[in-house]
Amino acid sequence: MPIFDASPDILEVTLRDGSYLIDFQFTAEDTANIAAALDGIGFRWIEIGHGLGLNASQSGKGTAAATDEEYLDAASQALQHTKWGMFFIPGIGREEDLRLAAKYGMSFVRIGTNVTETTQAEPYIALAKELGFIVSYNAMKSYAVSPAEFGKVVAQVYVWGADIACLVDSAGSMDPDVVAAYLRAAKSESASPLGFHGHDNLSLAMANTLRAIEEGAILVDSSLQGMGRSAGNTVTEVLVAILQRRGLLSHIDLKATMDVGHGLIQPLMGSAASTPWPSPVAWPNSIQRSRTRFSATPVSTRSMFVI
Repeated sequence: MPIFDASPDILEVTLRDGSYLIDFQFTAEDTANIAAALDGIGFRWIEIGHGLGLNASQSGKGTAAATDEEYLDAASQALQHTKWGMFFIPGIGREEDLRLAAKYGMSFVRIGTNVTETTQAEPYIALAKELGFIVSYNAMKSYAVSPAEFGKVVAQVYVWGADIACLVDSAGSMDPDVVAAYLRAAKSESASPLGFHGHDNLSLAMANTLRAIEEGAILVDSSLQGMGRSAGNTVTEVLVAILQRRGLLSHIDLKATMDVGHGLIQPLMGSAASTPWPSPVAWPNSIQRSRTRFSATPVSTRSMFVI
């Protein structure tokens, strides 16, 4: 059975990339509640954990509110339908971290290196496949090489066993035509499925994500309210709305997605914290619990790491 559907889907990254904005302070309870809410409204791929991945807290990259094992346990108990995973950067993450994640039944791992340091990923791709994970290779700072060089990187990680390779606009400096050039180069070199992770520094994250889909990307990253490092990510609520107008993502409840973003995430980002939740809404129990917690959370915009 194919890992990915023929039509594009969203990898929802609020609980991972969004954690930069709050100094990695999503708790295990937050993770369980928000992940369960996303699961219940139709998202099929969710990323959790420290923004810099497995073992980041122990490596001096900012101490998260929970340990990796607490995040893993929370997700494993909360999620029923979705595939879920964590990030892994060689030199921060270790073999034992991947083995721990496998113990909790994690579905996928995203192994990220700077695109100029791809060889660091090879042994971890092999181990992750051995442990049964779906493996994404994330080419951080993809723009540091030419499209032709990026295509060769994608071909190489595909040979090593990566199930998908992700074009990563770490600085939010790409435009749609540049995104197209990189993805076309990758398609010319191998049959690897392709993904895209964008940032909104030039207010082009949405345009770039839509162009990536048009160029054949089958898994694109987004976060609720655009919550993420630096200028933020592609906005999940808006992306779902646009793609549903194109006949895609019918499995996701758009209204509930908007409500989750407004009620659970917007207060953390320093806007509309006192705005009442929409009513009446038939909230799942997991969202009701989250509503109580986040309504009482002080609003603070924190400093962010940049990688």
